[in-house]
Amino acid sequence: MSAAQARRALAARQGTPAAADFREGPEAQIAPGSLTPVEVAAYRDAIEQARAGRAAQALDFLQALAQRHPERRDLQYDLVVVSGWAGKDAEAVALADRVDPADAPAYALEGLAGSARRVKNYSLAEALYLRSTERFPGRIEPQIGMILVQLDEKRMDEAARRAGELRARYPRNREVLETYAEVATARGDYFAALSAYQAIRADAPDDPAALRGEARTLTRLGAPQLALQLANAHPGVLSEAEVNAFQADSTAHRIRWGTAMANQGHGPERFAELDRALAGSDAVEPRALDKTVSLSPAERQMALDRVSALRGRYRMREAAALYEALAARPEPVPAYVKADAAAAYLYLHQPERARDLYREVVAADPGNSGAQIGLFYALAESEDHKAALAQIEQLAAATPKTINAYSAATTEANPQYLPVQTARAMAPLLANRPGEAWRRMRVLSAEAPFNMEAGVGYGSTMAARGWPRLADKQLRGQLTLDPYDSGALGEHAEALLEMRDYRSAEAELAKAQASGAEDERVVRATYLARVHNMMELNVEAGYGRGTDAPTGSRDFEIDTHLYSSPIDYNYRAFLHTYDGMGTFDTGTGRYDRAGVGLEYRSTHYLASAELTQDLNRGRTGLSVAGAYTPDDFWTLRAFAESSSTYTPVQARLFGVDAGRYGVGATWRGSESTSAGVTAYRLAFSDGNRRDVEQARVTQRVYAGPVYRLEATGTVAASQASKSNVAYFNPGRDLESSVQLANEWLQWRRYERAFRHRLTLVAGNYWEQGFGSGSLYDARYEQEWSADDRLILRYGIGRSIHPYDGVRSARNYAVVSVTLRF
Repeated sequence: MSAAQARRALAARQGTPAAADFREGPEAQIAPGSLTPVEVAAYRDAIEQARAGRAAQALDFLQALAQRHPERRDLQYDLVVVSGWAGKDAEAVALADRVDPADAPAYALEGLAGSARRVKNYSLAEALYLRSTERFPGRIEPQIGMILVQLDEKRMDEAARRAGELRARYPRNREVLETYAEVATARGDYFAALSAYQAIRADAPDDPAALRGEARTLTRLGAPQLALQLANAHPGVLSEAEVNAFQADSTAHRIRWGTAMANQGHGPERFAELDRALAGSDAVEPRALDKTVSLSPAERQMALDRVSALRGRYRMREAAALYEALAARPEPVPAYVKADAAAAYLYLHQPERARDLYREVVAADPGNSGAQIGLFYALAESEDHKAALAQIEQLAAATPKTINAYSAATTEANPQYLPVQTARAMAPLLANRPGEAWRRMRVLSAEAPFNMEAGVGYGSTMAARGWPRLADKQLRGQLTLDPYDSGALGEHAEALLEMRDYRSAEAELAKAQASGAEDERVVRATYLARVHNMMELNVEAGYGRGTDAPTGSRDFEIDTHLYSSPIDYNYRAFLHTYDGMGTFDTGTGRYDRAGVGLEYRSTHYLASAELTQDLNRGRTGLSVAGAYTPDDFWTLRAFAESSSTYTPVQARLFGVDAGRYGVGATWRGSESTSAGVTAYRLAFSDGNRRDVEQARVTQRVYAGPVYRLEATGTVAASQASKSNVAYFNPGRDLESSVQLANEWLQWRRYERAFRHRLTLVAGNYWEQGFGSGSLYDARYEQEWSADDRLILRYGIGRSIHPYDGVRSARNYAVVSVTLRF
């Protein structure tokens, strides 16, 4: 093959003409014919210019010459070919009637065919290549041209068949091998392409085009490091830009491989490959962050891939910073990098920025279900629950359970189905409807019992419904499938913490941290464990003013508990103070008490003992309480205190104290339904006994992301053994009421929130000897939650209640604080 033929073949593949021989050889002469000697010389000079790559300069002269000598068909042929060389393919095709397929030389037929192919006039190109093949059967060029036309028209099977046949006839022809490699690459048959490039290099080891093709093919085969080794083994053959591109591809491959290993592995060692990949791109980061530095294409690609690597390594702040620097440059950022940056923002609790990026990714690639799910979580975490629910429902509707359902043999499970359905099932939980989420997850978990994501999600909904023991059982089952799943371990540690199995929670959390400390569920469980191990301060305070009430015309009380950090997991020491006061016409009653105690908490038992001291009268007392919780639903309680804060402050005005002894039972069906009964006796120091029985039922009527309504029905009755005492002491009474508790979420930012509450109570009070009367209470509160360490609640209210037949009104204010430190 001549050098000119090689140049033509290369030009045809690359889509631009190159200098080639007219007359099939540099030795061919231009026939003078009707041309003057001056025209012949100029003609020859123009052809040489065109061959040297300066076709545009030669074209004007050839056009004028061909116009002066229309009878010279060789001039018309040359004009057609040089027009194609100059990039004037449309003009060359417009001159097609000057090329007679029956007697035009091969170079003219093939030159015109090349122009026709480049302007996508494939029928003309194919006809000309076929004509050239028929007239010149020994030529390879028109056969290659035909293959390229078929390739352009996506007729892959025909192109592959022709290329294979041509390679079989010319197994060592460079031009044929390059064409074969191009067809194989287009079909994704990279091993076939690799064999063709290696066949070229068997004869020409340093052939730049073959080296370049082999290196690129190795990269496509997932072995960019071999491509880089190939480039380094032939220094100077490939350009620095090409070597840098292979280096970028190698780093990108290592990042993808490292990310896969990190996702599948456990413990810090799972990041080893990803750390090595990041080390390979460390040098590009400061350049990318510096907006004044221009990045080469290879450097930019490496920086883009580094965003993904940093995200996979949970170095989220670095990933976000690098993305922002790249986004500030004029070149567009690919969708996959935006998706990784969005995930970083979501991890960093910046859901609005994640939402905007996910929307861009979904707009560019609607089929990206991972980005669609990310968008759902970003919308939910930015408190746009209506849009979040619409998003996940739309995605679920568009995600079939199976794919490739062309026949029974080709049908397979859709790998995106379960992740999408799991997100849909969990969606109500984020909108404050754990019951609905639990029901959905129950169905999904039964459908896919061995799917970790579905099973762990099912356990999470159990915990959200207030069933930590059921969650513990579910998560233990899931961990038999994968004992090192960090998310399951984190969820399990949180459930164990909730059910007061503190030793097991600590051990499970240690496993979770060893497996994947960066997992968001492990981070959350770690934080909750740290909060649990803090000291805790609880303050309940109230102040009221009223008329003819048993509490007096003015009253206040402050009840304070200060707990130590856990001692030996299950114990906490505490200090307890109580200060209460009521002002009456006959004087002011007070009760100021201080106590020190020890509390015990375990999976099934909760007990406390407190030694108290009456600071007004110097009396020492003892309070004990215990609760037994056999499962997630029942709690049985018993308590006894020798000097109770339930003693009416009016009785204390006259030096009367009372002990309190009782039992109770509570059933909590879920977060929505509960009921309880309590019975206790107040044993007064003046010999009076008051027995009290209470029952209540609470039902959540409505729950949504913003508003929640709960209704509570209460019935209480009491009877006293004495009647002539100096404090309010009805012989018998009965009270029934219905309470509606309305709660509005004003705003929330993860664990931080601000809520309003409006509680309305209406009922009836009957008192022996005085009949019955209606009672009312209305209270408005605000609650500030600053993560899980500080909750502040305050409010005001007004109550109306009959006592001894007289309606008494009382205005009051309440404050409560919970602080962990």
